[in-house]
Amino acid sequence: MRGTSSTSFAEVLRLTEAAFAGDRTALEPAAQELFSVADAIDSSNQLVRTLSDPGRPAEVKEATVRSLFADRVGSQTLEASLEIMRRRWSEQEDILDALELLGVSALLEQAQSEGVLEQVETELFDVSHLIDDSGELTVALDGSREDPSQRAIILRTLLDGRVHRHTVALAARAVGRRIDTKPARRVEEFARFASDRRRRAFASVSSAVPLNEAQQARLGAVLAGIYGREVQINLQVDPDVVGGLRIQVGDDLYDATVLARLSRARSQLVA
Repeated sequence: MRGTSSTSFAEVLRLTEAAFAGDRTALEPAAQELFSVADAIDSSNQLVRTLSDPGRPAEVKEATVRSLFADRVGSQTLEASLEIMRRRWSEQEDILDALELLGVSALLEQAQSEGVLEQVETELFDVSHLIDDSGELTVALDGSREDPSQRAIILRTLLDGRVHRHTVALAARAVGRRIDTKPARRVEEFARFASDRRRRAFASVSSAVPLNEAQQARLGAVLAGIYGREVQINLQVDPDVVGGLRIQVGDDLYDATVLARLSRARSQLVA
């Protein structure tokens, strides 16, 4: 994605990752739901045009999505889909790419929570190379060009039991969409998306009240300055945090709450 679409996707991804952060059990089901929403929209050229039309009011797009999917997907998936409809996109296909990449992100977040993100990233690159290096596999996948679901079956059959289940799901999804990009390049795109995610730092932030966008931006800039790279912030409201913030990035804990300051002052007095 480029230009407006890139900005829109970054905003939607940040909001969606924060929403999913509190419920790890919902990640894999949400990923499959996001894929199903993308496929349902993709099945109708008229629907794609309607939802990607920059001249159509966002309220109309949201109403369309609600009518189609409110009873078919969970609340988090529905809200993520609506966030996409509220934004502008440079190309018609970008809304489909955005829905799909949100699903990919959910699976990668699950992999990260299980400590296997680097493994999945490596395996996806390996699958891409496997397709490139095998003329037989390339022919089989190209021969199923008009039936992407058959492509997914071929890869699942080949990979099941040989790589992590998240790798299987992501590789199958990569080749299972009707798109002109070669299967090996699609798998490689997902691998690079995983690589970008792994290079980001992640901060778990607790505060007594929600932080507004300006506060989140300032905090993100401070953390990026400390770690020398982008830091993804997952926010949680915790009434026990009387004031300030409690921030954890990996093994680093920054406790700037009022209670923490009082505790340190008390310790100094006792000493």
